[in-house]
Amino acid sequence: MPLTILQMVQRAEAELGLPQSTSVFTSAADNTGMQMGALGNRVLDELRRMNRWTAMQFEYNLIVQVPTATTGDLPQQSTVIQNIPSTAGLQPNYWQVSGPGIPVAARIQSVDSPTQITMDMENTNPTLLTGQQIQFAKDTYPMPVGFDWFNNRTMWDRTNRWELLGPDSPQLDQWHRSGIVATGPRRHFRQLGPYPNTFRIWPAPYEIVSPLQLVFEYLSNAAVAANGTVADGTVFAEYFVNDGDTQLLDDNAMIMGIKWMFWEAKGFGSYVTQQNRWVDYVKRLMARDGAAPTIPLVSRVNPIFVSPANVQDGFFPGPVGSNQGV
Repeated sequence: MPLTILQMVQRAEAELGLPQSTSVFTSAADNTGMQMGALGNRVLDELRRMNRWTAMQFEYNLIVQVPTATTGDLPQQSTVIQNIPSTAGLQPNYWQVSGPGIPVAARIQSVDSPTQITMDMENTNPTLLTGQQIQFAKDTYPMPVGFDWFNNRTMWDRTNRWELLGPDSPQLDQWHRSGIVATGPRRHFRQLGPYPNTFRIWPAPYEIVSPLQLVFEYLSNAAVAANGTVADGTVFAEYFVNDGDTQLLDDNAMIMGIKWMFWEAKGFGSYVTQQNRWVDYVKRLMARDGAAPTIPLVSRVNPIFVSPANVQDGFFPGPVGSNQGV
């Protein structure tokens, strides 16, 4: 069983020769316990960013919605679309807009009423158009709760069995949205803020007729198991807030980290020795975290199938005729 934050603080205090706290978060009179609890959260911050811990790797399955097909009126060279039968479900920033004279990159800027939206670009129509076919496609989705950073090259379109291309740079994304060539056979992605931090795909999914299944893996910042039990339905959090909370990483790394940070906070120069011990211990944890691949030291690994490496550059299949014996 993993130790609770109170138990880890108590062990750190015992090893430092300090009185043991009875509470970390509920006893305002115990300044040492409260400080060590706060330092425990600081150790979590340090540990989370030192490695791609397998305990912190999560998978996110993203269901891309089918586009919403509707009708609306397009006033001459206006950002407004009027007389939409319903704007229910539409949101600013998350939806792209398509219709007669509407630029490729146009998005919903605001939902003004149950029948009207405003875009962030004007249409190019020279006259008022009424009852036009309009499509709204949701191409931007919020990151999962607890998202910290991506596990690279885990982004896939499972519906079409293609790896997503990206992450696109801001320059390439603008080339897609603003240049002459707006689309292609493969779907791209990029990370974008701040609405909150979001996952945006390109091209917008106007072509799909059923939900599109995307997936990626990420590193979570939610290293704490609320109330100390890890099971289906466990609520994970970023920091300790209760005495009974446990964490997904190594207990000894937490205890050693609390000790050296506490010693540093008190101004004791000997904290460096404890810090070095902590760093060495964490490096050993990193070295054995998860499985490791076998890295060949030879310059080339022989393939199991015939490849261009098996075929000579010239005179294949060999000197024959007038070339024989040359």
